[in-house]
Amino acid sequence: KIEKEHVKYIEEDIIGEYPLSLILNKNYHSTFLCTPRDIKPLIVGFLATKGHIKNKNDIKKIEVNELESIVNVEISNEGHTSLNKEMIFLNPLNYIECEKVENNSVSIEIETIYEIMNKNLNSSKLFKDTGGVHSVSIFNKNKAVITCEDVARHNAMDKAIGHCILEGINLEDKIILVSGRISLEMMLKAAKMQIPVIISKSAPTNLSIELANKLN
Repeated sequence: KIEKEHVKYIEEDIIGEYPLSLILNKNYHSTFLCTPRDIKPLIVGFLATKGHIKNKNDIKKIEVNELESIVNVEISNEGHTSLNKEMIFLNPLNYIECEKVENNSVSIEIETIYEIMNKNLNSSKLFKDTGGVHSVSIFNKNKAVITCEDVARHNAMDKAIGHCILEGINLEDKIILVSGRISLEMMLKAAKMQIPVIISKSAPTNLSIELANKLN
């Protein structure tokens, strides 16, 4: 650790990065690099935000094999995620399939934004110990529903969303808070779940702003 001109050697807790492979309907789908907790919510949130499932009733089975770093999932609905990858690099906004966010009634006071973001940023003991995770919280007004953390911000968002899906919590009147920047992918995940408000202490990208405007 370097502080001005002083150097000292210390032991620190290091965040774990866990490779987890998803087998979807007996076929390899993808590998996550994630924090090895809340694995079922992570997978459920990922499948929902990618359009593979609409709710928990579409899931037939989830089996987590921690020894082999594999999660086997069977679902009844394959969804409709059929983007042409070559088209994405031309203008991804033209090829995104997502309904507009319809709930315009959710509002939040400026003071409440600071209050709940402070709760989101200071709730993670894992961040205090390692400095290596993102935190994503879902709030109902100023009351926290769930806070999830992961080395990757999109994983943390999937975990929070997945938790709500598994618990049958409606997301269409909720607010989601993110500790990292808002990319196109992060904005799309929120919009897919019809979450009307997304708040971050960090920067948005140009495409996330365009998508937010497009999807209301």
